[in-house]
Formats: sequence, structure tokens, C-alpha cells
Amino acid sequence: MKTIALSEKTFNILQRLKTAKKAGSFEEIVVELIVEKENIPKSLFGTLKKKTKPFTSENRKELWNDRI
Repeated sequence: MKTIALSEKTFNILQRLKTAKKAGSFEEIVVELIVEKENIPKSLFGTLKKKTKPFTSENRKELWNDRI
């Protein structure tokens, strides 16, 4: 994790956005702004992390069996 310095004005803007969007962290807001500005596919930022289930060993076996 890294720390960055912000002016009071920038901090207040981010705080309002965080509240308005009901974001869990400032990082969510910053990433969302970057993605929107740069047209970066959301998948590059791990946005599915909390929306998908982790692979089980059974899932992995199925995937490898499909390739054989």
C-alpha cells in the first residue's frame, strides 16, 4: 500500500464522490475515475474479484480434463 499527498480541495472532492457512490474506499473511486478517463477494460483492475467465486480443486480438474 502507498500513501499520496492531496490538497484539501482534492480530498473533499474524493470524499464527496466516495459518499455519493457508496464506495468502500478511496481506491475504488480513484480506479473508477482512471478507468473512465482512459477507457481501460474493468477486467484489468480486478473488478470481478468480489463478484466471482474462487476456483475449487474440482473446477480445476474439470478444466484440465476438458483439454485432454
